[in-house]
Amino acid sequence: MPIKIQSSVNYEGLCNELGITVDELLMLVKNKDKQQLNQPKVTAIQVIDEYHQNLNELHDLNRRSAETIKTYENFLKRLKTFLSNSYPNLIITELRENIVYELLKNSKARKTERLATNTVNKYLAIIRSILGFAHTKGYTDKDLRGKFPIQSIDTLPRYINDTHTEKVLKAALQKTYGYRKRAMLIFLLGTGCRVSELTNMKVCDFDINENLIFVRKGKRNKERYIPMFEEVKIKILHYLKLSGVDEWKSDIRGYLFSSDEGLIREKKILDRSVQYLVRGIFDDIGLDNNFTVHSLRHTFAVNCLKSGIIEPYLMQMLGHEDPKTTAVYTKLVPKDLREQVMKNYPFPFEQLLNELI
Repeated sequence: MPIKIQSSVNYEGLCNELGITVDELLMLVKNKDKQQLNQPKVTAIQVIDEYHQNLNELHDLNRRSAETIKTYENFLKRLKTFLSNSYPNLIITELRENIVYELLKNSKARKTERLATNTVNKYLAIIRSILGFAHTKGYTDKDLRGKFPIQSIDTLPRYINDTHTEKVLKAALQKTYGYRKRAMLIFLLGTGCRVSELTNMKVCDFDINENLIFVRKGKRNKERYIPMFEEVKIKILHYLKLSGVDEWKSDIRGYLFSSDEGLIREKKILDRSVQYLVRGIFDDIGLDNNFTVHSLRHTFAVNCLKSGIIEPYLMQMLGHEDPKTTAVYTKLVPKDLREQVMKNYPFPFEQLLNELI
């Protein structure tokens, strides 16, 4: 059957390249149309359920952390509940941005009038993952992830200045068990550790003999050692005495930051407890949602660069795999870095601690 050519494509040449006849090409096109007509009508809730069941396996393949999986699970439960109440028969191909934003807008967990862009992007990334899964399973004839573009944001990390640092540490001291909470924030500001690395830290990891801190498996299951700055060492040892450890010993296996104090220290502080603490303090001192607990890590990085620590060393301390990730910090304070306002120790954070405590 001849094809009426309405474009510049040489169909006969194309068929020769593929080793098929023109009739066979037509048959392929017709079958594709039939497949689209016969596309299974799978609801969004069904896909979410199946995706949820395969979540651990999917993220094992992508080396996702346990914390990331928990975030996914929480959002999937919220999404399913919302759809069950509002759009129970919604087909997966009908899922649209406005529906997801309706969920986020009505979220009870929402504390402000406007969700931070990073937060929105996190949820959009989960939706995109669900749609990618649906396409792989054949529930959609097209990859629909493009319908949920990640929002463009200012990629420069947010860090806090010395004035806000002072307010943060003073506010922490006013809390219940303020000595512990202030010590945790000093640790984050003075080591650049992630929250999960802090909560998994053992007393024996804080090696005062070698002046090294052993960071257990964090992001990407990497372990590393970071140097122990003197003022951080002094403040954490003081905290340990207040919490029942009169003398640091390498055989104390309990958690450095624990809710049951003394030498046993089996009850670790939860990640979300640290996140809530920092968020509450930031709200109290007027820092918006663009600042998070991760801003303390960014603050450490900026202070390191100000003090003259070169990027390759900072990269190792932060546990970055890509130098480009570390290089972002050089864009934050270019004037300070060009002038190398602090080439030697004491570390600027140590000076601040000396003034405050």
